[in-house]
Amino acid sequence: MGAGAGLGPEGATFTRTLEIPLHVLKPGTIIAGKYRIIEEIGQGGMGVVYKAEDLKLKRCVALKFLPPHLANSPELKERFLIEAQAAAALSHPNICVIHEVGESEDRPYIAMEFVEGETLRNRLKRGPLKPEEAVDIISQVAAGLGEAHNKGIIHRDIKSANIMVTPKGQAKVMDFGLAKLRGGSSLTRSQTTLGTVAYMSPEQARGEEVDQRTDIWSLGVVLYELLAGRLPFQGDHDQTVIYSILHKEPESLVRICPSLSPELEHIAFQALTKKAADRYQTMEEFQEDLAAVAEGLKPLKARSRPSEPEKSVAVLPFINDSPDQENTYFINGVMEEILSNLQKIKALRVISRTSVEQYRDSKKSVREIAEELGVNYIVEGSAQKYGDAFRLRVQLIKAEHEAHLWGESFKQKITDVEDIFDIQIRIAKSIAEELRAVISPEEKKLIEKIPVADLTVYDQYLKARSYVYDGRREALNKAIEYLNSAIEKNPGWAPLYAGLAEAWLWMQQNAFEQPSVAGPKIIENLNKALALDPDLGGAHYLSGMIAHLVDWDWERSEREFLKALAINPNDGLSRGFYAQLLLILQRKDEALAQNELALSLDPLNPMIKLFNIGTLLQAGECQASLSFAEEALAEDPDNFNLNQMIEIAAHKLKQYDKAIRAVRHVLPFPLEDDEYRDIERIYSESGIVPAYEKIVERLEKYAESNPVGPHDMAFRYLIANKLDKAMDWIEKGYEMHDPLMTYITTPLRIYDPLTDTPGFLDIVKKMKLPLPK
Repeated sequence: MGAGAGLGPEGATFTRTLEIPLHVLKPGTIIAGKYRIIEEIGQGGMGVVYKAEDLKLKRCVALKFLPPHLANSPELKERFLIEAQAAAALSHPNICVIHEVGESEDRPYIAMEFVEGETLRNRLKRGPLKPEEAVDIISQVAAGLGEAHNKGIIHRDIKSANIMVTPKGQAKVMDFGLAKLRGGSSLTRSQTTLGTVAYMSPEQARGEEVDQRTDIWSLGVVLYELLAGRLPFQGDHDQTVIYSILHKEPESLVRICPSLSPELEHIAFQALTKKAADRYQTMEEFQEDLAAVAEGLKPLKARSRPSEPEKSVAVLPFINDSPDQENTYFINGVMEEILSNLQKIKALRVISRTSVEQYRDSKKSVREIAEELGVNYIVEGSAQKYGDAFRLRVQLIKAEHEAHLWGESFKQKITDVEDIFDIQIRIAKSIAEELRAVISPEEKKLIEKIPVADLTVYDQYLKARSYVYDGRREALNKAIEYLNSAIEKNPGWAPLYAGLAEAWLWMQQNAFEQPSVAGPKIIENLNKALALDPDLGGAHYLSGMIAHLVDWDWERSEREFLKALAINPNDGLSRGFYAQLLLILQRKDEALAQNELALSLDPLNPMIKLFNIGTLLQAGECQASLSFAEEALAEDPDNFNLNQMIEIAAHKLKQYDKAIRAVRHVLPFPLEDDEYRDIERIYSESGIVPAYEKIVERLEKYAESNPVGPHDMAFRYLIANKLDKAMDWIEKGYEMHDPLMTYITTPLRIYDPLTDTPGFLDIVKKMKLPLPK
């Protein structure tokens, strides 16, 4: 209901009433001796709405008239009046105020608050809303509907056309009580009412008795619509739409909007769960999760009841009870698939493989392990494989009291790959059910996917995975051999190509192969994997890394990381690397939140620990970064990455003695004892700048005949106060595509002395980095 034209000419008198048809009411018509019509502002299947003047109180109101074909039924008219009177008892800032319910010439009308603004349906004509705007509006609507539900009133017709938003952003729910009048409508209703069908809950579509959860579903439809810019269930006819509501699942929101948080998608899909008992049960629960997202609380502890504890799980390495220990790779593969399936469930926090691997053959108690990993539940298992016979025992334990919550044993012959996948799927779903973790339709589809039909191919894949985890040159070569052999048998299975891309990536990262050889193989296999299966989370993670490190394509990198996290929200590495990207984009708060999540998902992974130190450093949290780095250095004193970050953090904190000690471990050449003592002496007598002048002098000679890292050279020239030289190396870093160049504008701000240099800002713009803040 938007603002309309002004009143008729002053002094004009009108005595006409509702004797004329509703659709021709003209400005100036007097209704029930109380209201003067100003203009028509809307109409639909349930009647016509006018802007009118309240003659006594001198205010604008909206008048809604029941259509003649409904007004002629005494039963429907009575229901209309009773329900409208009930709605009039509601008083909430997010519900349109009903001033009066009355009749004129036997035709019911409602006089209600005139709301300036536009409906969400009209707003959507300009495209989807920003997530924060959508969450704000839906939260307001949920608050209003919650008040109605608490008084026993169910709207039954929530849709974008029935929600107004004022210019100040206040949401108002309209048309309480009218939806119930549609109970007698059939599936042959006119096209004008198709919009309401698209918002119906499954129980409403089946003609069953409904409660407040039908409004929760409908509001979930509106949330999806605001985020995606389109309805989740569509069709040319009512029957088609209802079939979709009852039997189909909406497209993933993260696929439509890659930047959307998986947590917000989960909220929409929990509201759209087809079984009412699995949905949010109250608007308060719905609001609570929306508030968590709005406040940036991650991960969202999604739940079916607000009082439940966090559902955090660690799947420990399974014990191999086979006589032949060569089957260990197979037992490990089964455990990893169960873990992987659980990781796809956003309502769970699942510890990653690298961290749980630390507890293989551990003598610690379940409670001790759970405390160290920060989880509430532990999954244990043991298995035997001899020939094609397979036996597996799995149990779920509540760590606090070491109470066994669920357990099951499986014993069968494995003659087909579906046999083993069926067991893995059943176990993951049983654990989720025991923990009352809601599995969204999209997650269910990912979990139940049978990836390959050939048992031999799957066996070779599991062997290859075990060799990739080994990481040594011979092991990686063996992994590549197995994967290529499997591809010959089954060239259409995407994980084989993703495995090859990862194996070649480690060959390059560990300097076992030249980038010119490994690089093309990484890209080729990654592209094949994604072409065959766009839902392969690991492939999207690798693609995000390459877009970041190799292509410097920040938008594509973020898109790929978000896709990876939508598929596997429990992947610590994806979140850790995504945090690095967010810092490059100067989104510090988001980066620190993702970093914290990565640590909670994979706390013992050495790579995640490095990510944590690096993220804190680049975020400008130098003291925290230095503390973590020194703690890790105690176990690995010569670690290059740790010493490199200590050198930088110590400089920012002006703890130059620590920087001098660290630099000895990161220079590309061995520093003799005499040389090192000389640098220490210079620092002691003259300060840090002369000490670094000595260091860069030595580096210059080395660089004449050896490759060096441009970013590292630029940093050290900067400390030596040689800004021109530092700028020269920044330019070389850009030309050589040094991956560390991506950090030149992060909140760490180590290159502030160069920000007034035109050449520096030119490079920042060419790299499409945000300008230093």
